[in-house]
Amino acid sequence: MTQSAMEMKKASPAKAIVIEWIDHILERKKWNGTDLARKAGLAPSTILRLLNNPDHHFVPTVLTLQKIADGSGYPIPKTVMSALGAHDAEIGGAEEDEASVGRRARQPSRSATVELRHISSLPAALQSAVSARRESYVPAPPQLDGDETAFAFHMPDNTLDPWFKSGSLMFATKRRDPCAGDTLLVTDKNGKSRVRLLMDITEAGLKLSKSHPVVEDEVVKFDDIEDIAIITVFVKS
Repeated sequence: MTQSAMEMKKASPAKAIVIEWIDHILERKKWNGTDLARKAGLAPSTILRLLNNPDHHFVPTVLTLQKIADGSGYPIPKTVMSALGAHDAEIGGAEEDEASVGRRARQPSRSATVELRHISSLPAALQSAVSARRESYVPAPPQLDGDETAFAFHMPDNTLDPWFKSGSLMFATKRRDPCAGDTLLVTDKNGKSRVRLLMDITEAGLKLSKSHPVVEDEVVKFDDIEDIAIITVFVKS
């Protein structure tokens, strides 16, 4: 699509993050660089030299990125803004012409986004090598706006079907510690993830359930846990 892994390493960290975001847009939209440039109202060379020439010093301004966001419908991720040393309200110090100001005034404000993570019910050794490890982003629910610990994922299995179907989009947070009654995403040290109802926290570990009404199905020892997050929002598929 754009660059090899070796070429990405040659790019500056900020440029590499920008390229990763743009590459994600092209992949999701099934566009090429020229398509994106046309939608964003940019010269094709602006996109193509960014994607195809890792040694070039060119790094786009936030104003250029905002045009890409407006043209694609994908808001600029916080990681991109941070990499450029900018804030969400900044537009790169460049002035907008009257047409650009008019377009921005007519468009709804962009929502915040959270990272969409790859989550699997299989141990890491058995997970697909082609599973995307790059960052992807989805709009954040209002209750998670500003939560730096929040992320999204797809339900990895059908153990809680029909309440949570396999592939359902879920949003999780690590802002607080879990307590009984929470729905958790638990990842063990083998990289295997599961969504469970938390019944209790004891010295033995977490008492979990995958049943309605709740029945203790398993106990996961603390030493076997790599990560825990609390599911706060799910989108029915």
